[in-house]
Amino acid sequence: MTAEDLQEYVGVIDRMKSLLNSAEFDQVFGLLTSDIPKSKQFLLKMELKRMAQPCNYFIDLRGHVDGDVKPYEYKGKTHYMDNNAIKVFENGLKQYGGYTLGLYEEVRNTENNFRVMHRKETEERVKNALQQSASGKNREEEENLSPQVADVISFGSYTTRRDERMNYAIEVEIELNKQRMTASTSDLSVSGCKVKLTKPVKVNVGAELKLYFTGLEQEFMLGLSDGVIYKVVDTESQGQHHYLRLQRLQNNNEQQFADFLQKFITGNKRRYKVNLDSVCHSMRTKGYEQFYLPRLGSLPVFIAVKDGQPMPMFALTTEYNRAIWHYFLDEQHQAIFDSLLSVKRLKQLLQQSSEEKSTILYCFTHAAKGKLFFYSATSEELAASEQLKELFLGFGASKPSWRVLHCNLLRTAATMAEMPATVPEQYMVKKPASQVPLIKGLLQDLRYIVNLTDISSTNSTFWYQSYQVNQEHLKLLAQFGHKKRPDIPSCEAIPVQYVNLRSESRYLYKTAVMVKDPHSQTELSGHSRDFSSKGLQLETALPVRFNKGDIVQLRLPDMQKISPRHSLSELPYEVMAVSKSHTIMNLRAAETDEPHVGRLFFQQLIQNNRAKLTPAEESPKYPGLAAGLRNMYLNSQNSFALFLHRKGIRYEINTVAKGGGNSCLYQLLNLQHQHSNGVDLNMILRNNAASLQFAQQLKQMKRFDNARSYELFIALPAGITAGNIEPDCRYDYEFSSEQKKQQFVLDALQQGSLFCFRLTLSRTGRPDTDYIAAEMNYISAYAIHKAKQLEEELWSVAGVIDVIDISEEVPWRYGAAANPVNHKVQQQQKLTLQLKQPVT
Repeated sequence: MTAEDLQEYVGVIDRMKSLLNSAEFDQVFGLLTSDIPKSKQFLLKMELKRMAQPCNYFIDLRGHVDGDVKPYEYKGKTHYMDNNAIKVFENGLKQYGGYTLGLYEEVRNTENNFRVMHRKETEERVKNALQQSASGKNREEEENLSPQVADVISFGSYTTRRDERMNYAIEVEIELNKQRMTASTSDLSVSGCKVKLTKPVKVNVGAELKLYFTGLEQEFMLGLSDGVIYKVVDTESQGQHHYLRLQRLQNNNEQQFADFLQKFITGNKRRYKVNLDSVCHSMRTKGYEQFYLPRLGSLPVFIAVKDGQPMPMFALTTEYNRAIWHYFLDEQHQAIFDSLLSVKRLKQLLQQSSEEKSTILYCFTHAAKGKLFFYSATSEELAASEQLKELFLGFGASKPSWRVLHCNLLRTAATMAEMPATVPEQYMVKKPASQVPLIKGLLQDLRYIVNLTDISSTNSTFWYQSYQVNQEHLKLLAQFGHKKRPDIPSCEAIPVQYVNLRSESRYLYKTAVMVKDPHSQTELSGHSRDFSSKGLQLETALPVRFNKGDIVQLRLPDMQKISPRHSLSELPYEVMAVSKSHTIMNLRAAETDEPHVGRLFFQQLIQNNRAKLTPAEESPKYPGLAAGLRNMYLNSQNSFALFLHRKGIRYEINTVAKGGGNSCLYQLLNLQHQHSNGVDLNMILRNNAASLQFAQQLKQMKRFDNARSYELFIALPAGITAGNIEPDCRYDYEFSSEQKKQQFVLDALQQGSLFCFRLTLSRTGRPDTDYIAAEMNYISAYAIHKAKQLEEELWSVAGVIDVIDISEEVPWRYGAAANPVNHKVQQQQKLTLQLKQPVT
């Protein structure tokens, strides 16, 4: 690539390319550079000679350009280039007279090269920032940005079809209310069809009509002079065309006509396209669900109702929400959800008039005489008394165990536990397993799910600590304490089942381990629970004081006796995680310049004894229960999530997912622009939040890292109309201090409405291809290009952002006098009213 100090003479260089080895070179060069200083002429001639040097480098653009790369043979060597690069290469051969260093650099710097694209984007971004700074533009003067529309996926929503549906257009006649009209089929299956009309027709869903297959009757003797009875399932309009979705009803010729349709579709599906829309839709939905669930930061607690009493039965756990589960375990390792989610609190949630039944839970614990005592209060309970509110918040925030949780109540039913078939029955390799009686019995009484999300932070705790505490009134907090009960109902943690993304298998093995603290030079005794070549899980007899990131040294006395070849002492390991009891640690072999002796030892141990070792794979206590709870949760929750896709070196958010109900943020995004096939993210992605914040953070994260949290504040003026609003959107990192953030919140509450959201960003692993294998195989059989496109989309997912509404918690955090309970209801009513107005 030409040096920067010669970029102004790039025109001269381009003119001289074809004359590098000709006799006219010196004459033409002299004419073109007559007005250039001698020193620059010398540098230009040296640059041209460098570019003319023969080149033997292989060109491999796989993963470096935005295009399809393919092999390209040239003089016995195979290069890998896309069509754009091949065109540059072949034109360059004519200009340079052969494969030279200059040509190699041109091919490596085409317009669709990710590195070139990134450099140009950066230059443009810097240029725009400087122009805005020079012209004094501020937030209020920014011009309207173009919509950033993202596809919307509905969790738990699958399109199920019993039969294959073929795209097939044939003339038909419809008889409705004793009137006949001509139409044509859009697609056809054994059990139904989709009919296209040129004029709209008034018909109710559920109405019956007769269909005459006039087009088929011309080719086949069907004997259907009386027509076939169909039921209207759905109606829709697209432009000038109107469609009816129909389901065939049984009649006298039902089986004979069904057999004909089955043979007709089977014989023609290679000639006409099989309609794959439903299977593609289900595959996408299931794929994104398997990205979202393992990174779920909220803890779903499933509540059964028996004899009129609520009983917490199960909690669906992941690596990201397990800390909430451990927080609510007492000294007997029993979950205290029965007292946390009491009958009184559940009734208060159910009586809320808003669509989302939620509240804020404030909690802390107190340890005394070997027992752990829990204290908790909801926003409603504290709003009843200003004195109690200040006392509880101020005192609780001073405790290390202080937690603030978002509590969301969802309705559910056992009927939601079954996963419907998403591939036509006759082509399913393996049908979804029906639930065994034991699992049905465990699920039949489940009625509610309470979603608990930890929204605590160091900054928020600081503000709660500013509440004044009167020490003389501390006894009043006793009413918020949880009473100790000997008969606490059992609530079990059920891990979410998903693809194992560990780089290698772990094996159960117990052997003595001595842990040495490099700082204190003391040793603690313990034993291994499991190990792999890259790390191990260790349990110590006494609690440790290590934190994540610390380096400890291990000694394996028993292992040393059987391995004289390796010195198993002073082995450096990095602490990856520490349990709540501080007696269990996950360790990873620390990287050093020299090969890690511990890793070499365990690699050899596994290789020589693989058949004797027991894999550390947990067998579920109730097979099928986790899948049932998963389906119930996905069909009930009202979450909102954003997915980051990696496109070369760029990261984009072009897909979002939501639950059955519309979350508050989803409704806000629809206020500005309503799109039939997506949602506009312009409100929350201003100032390049996706590329400058989320993407940069994601690049530094590994799959097992803790989620990174952001807070988003959206202030709306008092008088707004749908489609004509100018919200003031700020992320927490845009405030220079906590005090300015507080002032923004207080001003927004006084002048209009304030909506606040907590966004948690986590990195994803590879897609769970086993979970979508049936859909993938079916799509591949008919349209390999569609299967490849869907697979590439899922493999490009790099991160997920879960969104939690914290609008109710923020006012009290910053000392606002507003009642958060009433504030939430008023905001929801106002938002609902605005959505009913037409978008201008």
